[in-house]
Amino acid sequence: MSGLSSYLISTLSRVGGLGGSSGIPDFPFAVGEKVATVWPWSIHLGTSTDGKHDVTIFVFDKPRGAQYVAAAQNALRRMRTLRHPGVLRYMGGAETSDAIYIATERVVPLDLNDRNEELVRWGLFRVAEALRFVNEDCKLVHANVCKEAVFVTSAGEWRLGGLELMDAVGAERGVYREMGTMVPGYAGRMAPEIKVQGVQGTAALDGWGLASLIGECYTTEMPVGLGALHAQLRNTDPQRRMTARGFMEAAQRSGGVLDTAFVRACRFLESVTVKDTHERAEFFAGLGAAAAEFPRVFAQRKMLPELLTLVEFGGADNGHSAVLASVVQIASDMDETEYSAVVAPAVVRLFASTDRALRFALLEHTSGLLHGMRDDVVTSSVYPAFATGFGDAAPAIREATVKAALSMAPRVGAKTLNSDLIKHLVRSVADAEPGIRTNSLICIGKLCAKGGPGVNDTSLRYIVCPALLHALRDVFPPVRAAALAVSGACAMRWDAVDVARRVVPAISPLLVDGERPVRVAAAKAINVMVAHIEGHAREMPETVAKKTADKVGAQAEAVADLAANGWGGWAVSSLSSTISGAISLASSVSQSGARPESAGVQSEPSGSRSEPSGLSEPPQVSHRPATTVNSPTAASAIVQSTAAPQSAGGWEFNDDWGEDAADAWGIDNDDDSWDAQPSNTTGGMTVVANTPVKLAKPAAITPVSKPVPKSVTKKDTKPVQPRRKGLGAMKLGGGAKSNPVDQFL
Repeated sequence: MSGLSSYLISTLSRVGGLGGSSGIPDFPFAVGEKVATVWPWSIHLGTSTDGKHDVTIFVFDKPRGAQYVAAAQNALRRMRTLRHPGVLRYMGGAETSDAIYIATERVVPLDLNDRNEELVRWGLFRVAEALRFVNEDCKLVHANVCKEAVFVTSAGEWRLGGLELMDAVGAERGVYREMGTMVPGYAGRMAPEIKVQGVQGTAALDGWGLASLIGECYTTEMPVGLGALHAQLRNTDPQRRMTARGFMEAAQRSGGVLDTAFVRACRFLESVTVKDTHERAEFFAGLGAAAAEFPRVFAQRKMLPELLTLVEFGGADNGHSAVLASVVQIASDMDETEYSAVVAPAVVRLFASTDRALRFALLEHTSGLLHGMRDDVVTSSVYPAFATGFGDAAPAIREATVKAALSMAPRVGAKTLNSDLIKHLVRSVADAEPGIRTNSLICIGKLCAKGGPGVNDTSLRYIVCPALLHALRDVFPPVRAAALAVSGACAMRWDAVDVARRVVPAISPLLVDGERPVRVAAAKAINVMVAHIEGHAREMPETVAKKTADKVGAQAEAVADLAANGWGGWAVSSLSSTISGAISLASSVSQSGARPESAGVQSEPSGSRSEPSGLSEPPQVSHRPATTVNSPTAASAIVQSTAAPQSAGGWEFNDDWGEDAADAWGIDNDDDSWDAQPSNTTGGMTVVANTPVKLAKPAAITPVSKPVPKSVTKKDTKPVQPRRKGLGAMKLGGGAKSNPVDQFL
């Protein structure tokens, strides 16, 4: 009964485990589907019970192969004790009364029909290296090197397995002698000395097996140089036969079969920690170009994780940029699922690093490193660490962060872009380094121009526009030129009224800037903005007077209704008076006729006024601030503006306007006119050319002080303190020093 129970447990464990676990004592792996059969094992896919590792499980069924139990047990014992990069990695094992289980890294049997030449050469190197380790370091003999003893990882690397016949060097009755006849096809590939009793097994025994593997890989024609080595491995004399060490040394010589760029790169990566700084810098500098020729599967699943580990733990020294360039090149065609599993976690950890050299390299390759990551991961895990670069103490980091913002902006979403990233860029416009200020403006322009990734109109108007107006006054000419270029690029997104009232007046002085590039940029920006304003003006109505009159009339009717109802009192009367005045003004503007005279001034024809006898009365002057008119230009302008009539239809520029431009601006080439000091009398007002006229000042007002009560002594009185200005009246820059553009945020 107990035997049946053990058999059922063994069978169910192979199907997928019992109750979410393997059901096998001390074996934390679930056995999955069967994928292949290799003597004496059936190979299954599997996973660890915690779901963290994918494994391959070798299952030996004792009832079905009782004669091979000793071989399976020997393999389990050897797998537990051997650790080498070229040997199949052991992850767990167990033996029950009915079966033997061995869990290894995820591998599949070697299939030479689907092969890559570079991977075959690297695989032969791996197997030879593993055999050298087994023979020399472990003093063991594999005794079964063949295609069936080699397995392939997901990256395409070869692993040496098939340890069923492994035994110690020099054993007189080795396992391979006793069980070799049970292995299918073993008689055709075993070394000659195995057939001779009393001959001890040595490393030459595995040299013969390596030759058998090479023969299976190249059944027709071998590469140049490999044929001679294969012949030495097949020497029937064990004393003269080449070993695995000899094969490795000969094949790696200059021009040898294993002297290729791919094999050299793989070997260097395995021993990079013992290389000096110069060797590592030289290797990483050329790795990016060479990686394009490497097998893609191997590069993405083997080389890429090792490169990321080097960068993360400091193995790249000062070659971070070159290593990350290789990482970007290798990962460029990875799908999102694989990229998220292999590269994304490492990128998140790298951005959190405080090493400035590493951060600078990351910022240089931000675009390539983020291409395969999900936007939510970038926003939540990468961007917070990225944004710290805007305030870094090193100018190089700040500048690199500004440049990388173009790559970061499309990945963080419109909300983060408008609420945080654009504000960081605006603050950088006031950076102490002029180069950073210039690059910040260029970045803002690319993000805010038409078609930019997500910068909304609110941010553009209330955050970007004030920063640009501030940058127009920068002392560094390239900053001013960049601000003008950005203003021109964003002009079509701004409101035309804002452009006409705020932006154009700020740009106009730069049309005569001392630097030619600034003047050119200002002219281009002005042209774009004027075109925008003209387009808006064409869509505006001809006049707003009629609309104003209609609106005021509607308000008057409403007021009349309120007054008729008998409530409103003085407020209704006051509002009625105001509206009546507005109606009268609108009516006078809309009616045709002469221009109304100014209040308190009568129009008289010239010369109709008679001078009284005796002393003339002093001229009547208004109490305005003192003004001096001492230019013939100004005097002529006043006379002409007073005497010129206005047409009935409003302002009209007829054909006579501008015929005499010199007279219109008061310019006369006759120098005698400046000495004659002529006077003109028009509309009852006399203006004397070139004669200063000072207007009377208003009388000074003497403040009236209140008497101090008798009960208050002089000692009790305190001087009146001046009233402190409110915060709204403080000038920019007053008080504690702050970033000038923080007022816009």
